[in-house]
Amino acid sequence: MKRKRSIFAVSVMAFLIVSMFLSTNVLCEEITIKGEVNDNYQIIAEDGQVYEVADTDKGNEVVLQYVGKIVKVTGTIKESDGKEKTITVTSYEVKDIE
Repeated sequence: MKRKRSIFAVSVMAFLIVSMFLSTNVLCEEITIKGEVNDNYQIIAEDGQVYEVADTDKGNEVVLQYVGKIVKVTGTIKESDGKEKTITVTSYEVKDIE
């Protein structure tokens, strides 16, 4: 009986580890968003979603040089607590107001 419990516990742990690995990969896909840079180190996307900008060289370029501008940003998203989304900027371009 003790051996069955051990096998069950190991199986559950293996499942959880694989699940975490797979979900991390899905969240690390690059996406592109278009929105306005505000003075709180954020980008407000066209759909109203707020993205915190990660503290990286490219991210700092965007939030320090283009406040009030529309930008098209590509990067990876990290979500915490299902609410706050942080984008790590890998590339960007400043858009003309259309």
